[in-house]
Amino acid sequence: MERSWLETVQLLGLDTMVALILLALVISALWKLLATLVHFGREAFRRKARVLPTSPRDVYPAQEWGPSP
Repeated sequence: MERSWLETVQLLGLDTMVALILLALVISALWKLLATLVHFGREAFRRKARVLPTSPRDVYPAQEWGPSP
């Protein structure tokens, strides 16, 4: 009697190996997702408000564009 591919896989113990590999891939994907969420969460809290200029001279990009002394 000829074996099917599923019986051959089970006989060789490859079903356990395939299950372990798939489990490792799922855990790895979940770990990467969690790390990405933590990274973006930290960045969201780390952002600071932009500081507005305190004097009119601060808005000019270079010294030559400022008001004359």
